[in-house]
Formats: sequence, C-alpha cells, structure tokens
Amino acid sequence: MADFRRWFIALAVLCLAAGFASAQIGSYTNPAIPAGPLSCTANAAGTPQLRSEGYTELVGDVLIQCSGGITYAPGSAIPSTNITLYVTPNVAITSRLSSSSTGFSDVLLLVDDPGSTLPTGAGGAYGPRSPQILCTQVTTGGCPAFAGTDTTGGYTVAVSASGGTTNAANVYQGVLNTQGPNTVTFYGVPVLPPVTTGVLRTFRITNVRVPTVGQAANTPISVFVSTSPSTVLPVSLATLPVGIVADPGLIPSVAQPDSTGATKTGGSASTAPAAQLQCTGISATPVINLIFKEGFGTSFKTRVVPLSNTAYAAEGTNTGTPGQNVPGGLYGGFATNSESDFIYPGLLLGSQSQYTAGLADFGTRLKAVFTNIPAGITLYVSGINREGWNFSTGASAVTIGGTSTQSTGILVYTGSSSSTEAFSDGTNFGASNGSGGQIGIISQSYTPTLVVPNASGVGTAVWEVTNTNPAAIDTLTFTVYIGFRANPGAVSTANPYGLPSPTTPTPSIGQNNVSLSFAPEPGGGTFTAAQGPVPGTSVPIPRFAIVHPFNAAFAIINLCQTTLLYPFVTANPSGGLGVGFDTGIAVANTSTDPFGALGIPTSATPQIGSCTLYPYGVSISATGTQTAAPPVLKGCDAVTNPVPTQNCFPIVPSGTVATVLASQVFPTFQGYVIAVCNFQYAHGYAAVTDLGLRGLFSSYLAIVLEPNTALGNTRGIAVEQNGR
Repeated sequence: MADFRRWFIALAVLCLAAGFASAQIGSYTNPAIPAGPLSCTANAAGTPQLRSEGYTELVGDVLIQCSGGITYAPGSAIPSTNITLYVTPNVAITSRLSSSSTGFSDVLLLVDDPGSTLPTGAGGAYGPRSPQILCTQVTTGGCPAFAGTDTTGGYTVAVSASGGTTNAANVYQGVLNTQGPNTVTFYGVPVLPPVTTGVLRTFRITNVRVPTVGQAANTPISVFVSTSPSTVLPVSLATLPVGIVADPGLIPSVAQPDSTGATKTGGSASTAPAAQLQCTGISATPVINLIFKEGFGTSFKTRVVPLSNTAYAAEGTNTGTPGQNVPGGLYGGFATNSESDFIYPGLLLGSQSQYTAGLADFGTRLKAVFTNIPAGITLYVSGINREGWNFSTGASAVTIGGTSTQSTGILVYTGSSSSTEAFSDGTNFGASNGSGGQIGIISQSYTPTLVVPNASGVGTAVWEVTNTNPAAIDTLTFTVYIGFRANPGAVSTANPYGLPSPTTPTPSIGQNNVSLSFAPEPGGGTFTAAQGPVPGTSVPIPRFAIVHPFNAAFAIINLCQTTLLYPFVTANPSGGLGVGFDTGIAVANTSTDPFGALGIPTSATPQIGSCTLYPYGVSISATGTQTAAPPVLKGCDAVTNPVPTQNCFPIVPSGTVATVLASQVFPTFQGYVIAVCNFQYAHGYAAVTDLGLRGLFSSYLAIVLEPNTALGNTRGIAVEQNGR
C-alpha cells in the first residue's frame, strides 16, 4: 500500500503540474504563433480510493484544458457557456447545499486556478495571480467578462467591465440536480481562448462528493462533461475516472489487554474480555481494547491539512482560518488525507451562513456504542489511542493535530445517547454547529474517561483522527476499562451485573456488547438514513453508513463459585445397593476466616449464596426398575415459595453450614452429586448411614473440583492451597 500511495502522490504531482502549466492568463497580443482552432480536453486530476461506508466521499478534481482559438479585441464581450458534470454510477452528488430549494452547492469551478500565485508570462495580478473572485449570479447567465490587456506583458485577460482592469469573476458556484441528482451545472462561465501556442486555459471543478454505500469493491466512480453551447467550450464526452471504491474502509476488532492496557500477544492473545469476579471489586481495570484499522492508506483523514506543526492545526482551530485554499494544492502530500477539499471562505452556506465552502465538519470519527451496561458497573475509555501516547513522559507522543504522521485520535464525545455526537457543545474543537457551539475536546490523555450510560444501559464514545500517515495503514487502539464494587452478598443465581457468561454465542445488540463503526451514522441520530445519500444543508460532512456491522462483548463478570463433588450419594433406593440407607449432604461457607484480622492479604471476602445440586445416576423403584435421576435441586434464592431442605437447598451465610437429606430431596436416588455454590471457599461433607442411624455410619469430604478457567470461577484445590 505504501508503494501505491507514493505512486498516487507522484501522479497527483504530475497532474497538478500540468494544471498549473496550463493556467496561463490568455492570448499574447504581440506577434506569436497561433495554436489553431479552440480545442478543449477534460482530464481527471486524480483517482482516489473512496470508502465503501461513505456518504460524502471526495472524488478527484476535473481539469478542462483549452488551447488555440481566436483573439478577442480589447473591450469585447467574452462568450460564456454552461458546464454540466455527470457522475456515474447514477448516484446523487452529496456536496453541501446552501439552500435545498435552490440546489446551490459548494461545488466550485475555478478559472485558471486563481490564488495559486504561480508565475506567468504577464506581470499583472491575473490568472493564477488573481485573487479568488466569486460570481454571485449563480443562475442568471453568470457574470459578464470582457477582453482586457495586461500592459505589463501584452496578454489578453478577462476583466469585469469593458475597458476596465479589474479581474473578472473566476470562482463559479455549482447548482445540483439540474439534469438529475447526479449532476452539477455551472452557469455563464466565460471562455477566453488562449490563442497562442504554449498557452492554455484551465477550468477546475472541485469539491464534488458522492455516496459509495452499496457500491461493490473496485467500482469506478466516473464523470463526463457536457457544455452548452458546446461551440464556446468544445469538450469531448470522455469518461473520466475520479475515484474507485475500496471495501472496507474500516477494519474494526477487539483484543484482550494486559493490566497496563497493552494488547496481549502470542499464546495469551484473546479477543474475549478479561474476565472479572463479582465478589471482588475493581477500579478502572482494562478489560478490552478497541482496534480501528484503516482498510487502505488514506481511509483515516484529518479535518484539514495541517499547515503548521501546532496543536489542532489539522482541525482548523489554530489560526482562525483553515487554509487549504490553493486550487489543486498537494500540501506536502497531505491533501488526500483531509476530509475537506478546496476551502473557499468567500462562500458561506447554510441558513445561518455557518458553513464554509469545501470545509468538512470534522476529521474522520470512530465510534463505539456500548449496550447493556449493567447498573453497578462504571465504564471508562481512554481519551487517546495507545499509539499516540508516550507512557514514559505521560503526555501525547506528538503535537496533536500537527504535521506528525504518527497515527493519533482523541476523544471528542461521550454520552448516554449518541444523538448529539456530531454537534455536541464545547469550546475549542472542530466545526461550528447550527447553534454556534463547537465540538468539545473530552480528553486527549490515556487516563480513563467516564462513559455515562442512559436508563437503557447504552453509552457512546467517539474519537476523532488528528494525525495520520497517508503512506501507511494506520491503526488506532483505545482501551476500555470497567469498575464495580464487590457484591459478595448477592444471593441470586442470576449474574448480579447482568452480563452473559463467556459461553454465550457471538454477542449481539441487547447483550453486553460494543459496536464499532465510523461516525456519524444514522443510528447516531444526527441524520436519518434517508438523508445519508443525498445533499443537504445541515447534515454532517463526512457521514457514513454501517456497512460491515461489528459487535463484540466488552466485559465478562462471573459469579464467584465453588464446585463440590459428592462421589457417592444414596437415598434408600428400593432394591438397590443402598436400600435402607440415607445420605446427609452438608456445605460449609468458610468465606469468614481469621486471616483478615491477621493482616493476610489472601483473606476471603465474606460472601453469601446458595448451591445448586446436580444428581447424576439413577432412581430405583421397589421392583428394581431404574429410571432417570431426579431433577436438579435449585438454591432457595432461585425458587418461588422456597421450603429449605425440601424443594431447595438453603441459603448459606458466611461462617455457617447448611444440610439436606438425600431421602428428602432425591428420594430413591443413587449416584453422585455435583454442587455448584455461588460463593468462594465452600467445603462439603457427606454422611452415609442406615435409616435412623442405628448401627452403620460412613462419611467423607466432598472433592473440590479444579477451577474452570474458561468460566472464570474460583473453585478448586489450587484456590484453597494457593489462594489464601
């Protein structure tokens, strides 16, 4: 990909050079070699890759270059034409509108690249040296232009009045939907033939945005140009490739972090969250890393080109003006890494004139939506990506928003609802919204930042790309933390924090889930799905669809449990080996101990809970017929109308012992029993006696089964021997 990027930039340089070389200011009045009849050719200045998730993807500029033609006498009117650009496939142009009723947009046509200040044969302020002058007569025949003379060089130039010296308008505003939703038209554009060999006239069409949602990978986006009258500007109907759809633009994933937040690698790597125990409280502990990876080298873009290595230069807030106003400028190779295109402060759009032509609302934004955040859990995210943070100095590794190509993104929104993600209030960051507010910097530190969920347990975090490398595949990694108070007193067998076990199938919305995507998208509430693929006045730019849904669990919290095995349990099975015998089953909750008072860190946390008894074996009838084992005996904390020792196993407070008789809970059963207790440090004891305890007695300790690390519970001999 890096090789492709270098090739692309080199190609853009060639196209730019060709465009600037053509931007001479007119015919030479002194003896010179005529170039023949007027001839015009349209070319694509570049063919950028376009994100398949985008509704407002910027295509390459279109350059119309003309040579030859006749000389117009000084003072004579310059003929004009209407120029229409058609996009294929037939998709709506989604550039910003100043008014939805008029179709006036921020798509611009520039005559001779004004403001580029390249040297020309003339000494006056014409052509590339001319200021950028907007034609305000958008649909009424354009702005009149007349042939004038640059006396310093003898060139014929376009002036605004016959016999005058003031430059004619050279910036024309496009009107969308004149010939269909895939069209933009420029009305009354004057065409002054360059006449002389070696002198060309240039018309640049820029700021064209298109939706690529629904287009297959490698689909070319093309345009062709039509003029009327075509005799004024004869352009062949060649199809020009101005973009190609790349799928995907975003590759999201998750990975388990270590205690510092670094993604685990090697044999310990996992995409599952780091499991926690509900009986052990934690504070802002890393549980999962959110990974946003570019699908191609220019998928992540800053809001504007960073013109200086100063804070937030790439967001356009460091100087008061965003710059990026040189037609076709490469800006050190960063031009293709900007969500904005040619920025023209001379044209404001929107009902409050709050939008500048060509200026995007923000850089590429990356979004995480957390669902089913349970009550009692505190959720945090890092305010900056790991790659952009210097852990040695405790500061960002780069000047945020400067010219560094170290991929960096910072947190710009957290909230209980994503409905305001695009236009949240703040003071120092990003695009103005319709109320005059700005995007706020929530955090630019790796320190965990709180995400507050709404009543439905939904919380959102949005980061904005501030630094990126056009010649590499960028990856931004953000860490998710959770905290919660220990809940050792939970007596319900249901998970007290509402999170599913890790054996649950691939998570989906409605479970504990995090969904990763570009932002904003229709689910965020800033625009509707219907507004996505069409132009608008106040809808955000850029905007995206969720083309490749990505969902993953963000946390696992397991009940604290101990599992006990009773190898032989008999309950007076008629005709069986244990006829005439019964088994007493006891469970001790030893989570109360003296070790805490002695200052031993491995002391147990006092807990309370019940046990579920699972019988495995047979029931034996009076005739010796064997049938299935009796049903599971649930804990009394999970049974309606519980009757301890009869229809449920008693709740076992810390420091106590609970017992049941097998003959009461598993009559006629013979086999083994596994007890799963919802507290740590359970121990079991069984006594097998003849009925009435008349002469025979045998007892044993239950076996504490080894921990099931997949479930995350803390049962087992190793826990008792090494965990205390």
